[in-house]
Amino acid sequence: MNKLAKKLSLNSRNLLPLWQVLSRNWIMKLVCLVMAFVVWQSVRESTSFEVVVSEVPVTVTAGEGLAVFDQSTDTVSIRFRGSREDIRFISSDQVEVKVELSGRNGRLRQTLKFSPRYVKAPSRAHAVQFDPPEITVTVDREVERVLPVKAVFEGELPQGIQMEKNLCTPATVKVRGAERLLSELEQVRTVPVSLDGRYNSFKTHVAVAASAQPWTVSPERVTVEASLVERVAVRRIENSIVRPLLASDDTRVVKIRPDKVAVTLRGSPQRIEELNPQDVYTYVDCTELTEPADYEVSVRVDLPAGLQIEKIEPAAVQVTVKKM
Repeated sequence: MNKLAKKLSLNSRNLLPLWQVLSRNWIMKLVCLVMAFVVWQSVRESTSFEVVVSEVPVTVTAGEGLAVFDQSTDTVSIRFRGSREDIRFISSDQVEVKVELSGRNGRLRQTLKFSPRYVKAPSRAHAVQFDPPEITVTVDREVERVLPVKAVFEGELPQGIQMEKNLCTPATVKVRGAERLLSELEQVRTVPVSLDGRYNSFKTHVAVAASAQPWTVSPERVTVEASLVERVAVRRIENSIVRPLLASDDTRVVKIRPDKVAVTLRGSPQRIEELNPQDVYTYVDCTELTEPADYEVSVRVDLPAGLQIEKIEPAAVQVTVKKM
């Protein structure tokens, strides 16, 4: 019992200097402790904001002599954490994930966990979570092929206009990518060229649609030249009655010889096919034939929109004007 008491007494004497140090300027130390807590709380709150950015594009590049044949995902959702300002304007078009396989082992199929070091973003926010959390990449030997380019068009040409031919310059491009991919590729295509509202032949410079493909092309743009022609159909309307055009209060007698003509029209095949002969109105203007006499007057024709007169046979007729 005496030994225990002596031991406790000895420990108490050993702790006394430590207590004296801790108790010295205790008010100042308490203030510092409170300030440290406030700073820590402020930092924690300023970096505790989070946002999830979806559809972030994933780009994978292989080492020299290799190309990506397949990857399990093209996009990833990333949860970012940071201050309010760091995450305020962050969006998928500002963020990308770049995975570099060069320097890794020579396996053709690899599974990699996404990491913040792969993330490229104009922000101090930190990537803390990925969905999916990993990507599986298959690589293959990189090869180069020369393939033809095909022009792609969208929209519709105006009625009566058709494309006679189109040409890409250069007609071929160099394509680099995974051997298994390129072995199945017969041609590459341009981005779509709009045909809406085009009446005349045109030439335009467009990109080859390689941006979303696991291969690259050289050159990246080609010139597309399209030749447009007007589709024309012709139709002959026989025995179209020629009528006199008179003022509403004109009571004179008008005789027309011949009183029927043939009208040849031209227009788009659809307009020509849909034409009703009764919609073709042939007439002679008699409003300026003031005196009773014989006249030779040109035949006029009123037509539906989209049609043109090719020929009128005969082009002029004999008109006799008499008083009542």
